[in-house]
Amino acid sequence: MSRHSAIALVLLSALGFGTMALFAKVAYAGGVTPTVLLALRFTLAVALLAPVVWAKRMALPRGRVLAGFALMGLLYTAQSQSYFTALLHASSGLVGLLLYVYPVLVTLLALALGWEKPERRTFMLLAIAVAGIAITLGGNLQGSPLGIALGLLAAAVYAVYILIGGRVTRDIQPLAGTLVVMATAAVANGALAVAGGQSLPTGASTWLAIGAISLFSTVIAVGALLAGIRHIGPAQASIISTLEPVITLCLGALLLGETIGTGQVVGGVMVLGAVVMLARRP
Repeated sequence: MSRHSAIALVLLSALGFGTMALFAKVAYAGGVTPTVLLALRFTLAVALLAPVVWAKRMALPRGRVLAGFALMGLLYTAQSQSYFTALLHASSGLVGLLLYVYPVLVTLLALALGWEKPERRTFMLLAIAVAGIAITLGGNLQGSPLGIALGLLAAAVYAVYILIGGRVTRDIQPLAGTLVVMATAAVANGALAVAGGQSLPTGASTWLAIGAISLFSTVIAVGALLAGIRHIGPAQASIISTLEPVITLCLGALLLGETIGTGQVVGGVMVLGAVVMLARRP
């Protein structure tokens, strides 16, 4: 796979993750709780992905690699629960901004572990992208200490998730590894939903929204991200992924009639510029 193909996959994952908030709004309007949404998201993702892995005769990971993907599933559960719970205690802008501290954490952890080489260009692009995210998500950033703590926890867990993905995806088909991640997350979130005594949603639009989250914002997005990480590394993939909130912002304006301020346009241009410069890197 070429470098540009890997970058395209990470961009596809950013599109999938960026649209998830729009689908979630439809699901929440139908009375779905975050825990039930997450349980259904990962369960349906497994149902959609398992036949593909079986039809292509992909070998599932074993031994330590299997344990690594299972750990990723548990981390994904913790990150999702932290993020969606944080939204109950802080504004979406603040939670989104806190989550996108993770590229900084990914780069710092990768450098500390010796997995990435320190390059001035990488730090420059990272600084531009993070500054753009701060401007894009600026505005109503109220939140309680609990909401801020959960937002930072989501960022920290996701950084570890990305780094582990960069190690365990090297010798396994990304879709096979994604299946293990999704299955682990389905079991973990399902157990939380059952323990909470929460019921299933009703209504066609609610189920369609959950289905869209499961297929596009989960199976395709996670699989594309793992494949991209495998070829360009976790630090650069995390920088490209900062395009996600820009996608959410633009789709919100086009489909939901949300307004975009001048500061948000400037921040979005900064993120896009960082992504383009990274893509053109030799």
